[in-house]
Amino acid sequence: MKKLIYTFLAVSIIFAACKKEDEVVTPPPTVISGCMDAIATNYNATATSDDGSCTFGIVGGAWITNSEVVDMHVIVSMGGMVVMDTSLTEIENNQDSMETVIQKFWNNGDFNAWDNNNNLVDSGTWVQSGNTVTVTTDTVIVGEILSVTKTNLVHEVVGNQTFTEDGADYDIDFVFTAYHTRDENGFTTNNTNQRIGKTTWLDKTKLMNSIKF
Repeated sequence: MKKLIYTFLAVSIIFAACKKEDEVVTPPPTVISGCMDAIATNYNATATSDDGSCTFGIVGGAWITNSEVVDMHVIVSMGGMVVMDTSLTEIENNQDSMETVIQKFWNNGDFNAWDNNNNLVDSGTWVQSGNTVTVTTDTVIVGEILSVTKTNLVHEVVGNQTFTEDGADYDIDFVFTAYHTRDENGFTTNNTNQRIGKTTWLDKTKLMNSIKF
């Protein structure tokens, strides 16, 4: 009888130990922290918990231009004599008056720009080094990213333009600053309408209308 009791107790202890061991070795669900925003530059497809580390670049969706600001220093001369030396600022908030309203930087290095009617007005390539973005179309435009988030982009182009109009020589230093918002679903293909022109950062016609000379 005692032997039967001892055997029963031994079996019970072994069963309990095995059950306890099973409970201990069963791991809890794995949590992987990381950026869970698919448009971010550091998106982690395996993350199960967003750790707030997301960073953003210019790739992803399309950029819609809300306003453009051009600060200019203009020197006008005739026959070698300076007849005007002035500074002025042009602000454009009307998208119908902008040459380009939508810009897209593709993952493969392609660049496209559209007007407010979705007409493709420029195309080419782009490369980025730090905050400097170089767009090559009919011309080469080197711009600087001042700030970029998931929703907003501010970029700046600094340059100089010279030309002669009605016998007057114009020498213009300019700073072009554009403010954009991101459309995450904007343009999934670049085959939209026909190309109609090229992008220029400084519209000479607008400039001539601005300078009272």
